[in-house]
Order: sequence, then structure tokens, then C-alpha cells
Amino acid sequence: MPTAPGTRPEIAAGERRMKKLVELMSEKRVVLDFRAGNKKEAMERLIEPVAEGAARPAMLAALMEREELGTTGIGFGVAVPHIRADSVTEPVVVFGRSAKPLDFDAMDGSPCSLFFLVMGPTVSDAQETHLHAMAKISRLMRQPQNRERLIKAGSPAEVLTIAREGER
Repeated sequence: MPTAPGTRPEIAAGERRMKKLVELMSEKRVVLDFRAGNKKEAMERLIEPVAEGAARPAMLAALMEREELGTTGIGFGVAVPHIRADSVTEPVVVFGRSAKPLDFDAMDGSPCSLFFLVMGPTVSDAQETHLHAMAKISRLMRQPQNRERLIKAGSPAEVLTIAREGER
């Protein structure tokens, strides 16, 4: 049945739904209290759970190139570095918390302690998931209590619980 312009038809059976943020994360992709002295070192820590061997230098270079376009430090001590790359086959999110806040050239000038690395494939049908993940992170981090809970989280499981509860 045709739909009116500007309206969305019902999602047909079998079409995929947008994944929840926590579905793009895992305990293995949570890096608590990492040590880094600058942006590059922070990125190196963040890609460790998802990039192996020869892929690491290329991912690091892509992340640093993205940072040159404009900071991914969104403010309130949070950064959301992100890339889409051919070497990435599925969208993933890595959460990292630095042991000491880092200068990340954030929009509000505050140093960053909380990091969400968002990586997605370059295929066009993955762009929506990539953008939705960043929007969900932004909504989660807008709430001061969520940022505070992530600063205090004692385990990767607790980080995932906070992300799950924040999406409700």
C-alpha cells in the first residue's frame, strides 16, 4: 500500500531493527582506567580490543585523520572518536575511561575521561547504525548522573548496565 509523502511505512517483517547501544558493546570492549598522555595514546588504548596486528596502524591513522577534521571531544569530559573503515565488518562501540583526564581539544575546553569509540563499516547500509550509535551516546552522556556513574563504574559489567539503563 502506498504511503503519503513524509510518512514512514510500517517496518516489514524481516527488516532489521536498530541495535541498542549495549548490543554494539561487550565487556571485552570496555577499557577501564587506561593510561595515556595525549590523544594518540588514548586512541591506541581504545583500539586495542578491536584491532589486531596490521589493522592497528591503519585504524589509528584513520582516527587521527578524523580528529584533524574537528575534535570529537563533545564536552563534559566526554569524547566520541569515530570512523567508518573498510577493515571494520560490523559496527562496534568501545568504551574507555582514562585514569587521568586528557586534553582532547573538547568543544567546551574540558579534559576528557570518558571515551566512546564508534567504528563502522563503509557499506552504505551501515551508516544509519553508525549515526544512531553516536546519537544514543550523546543522549546517554547528556545526563550528568550517567557520566558520574561511568566515572565510578568498577567493572565492565557495570558499564554495560549503565548503558542499558540509560537507553530506557
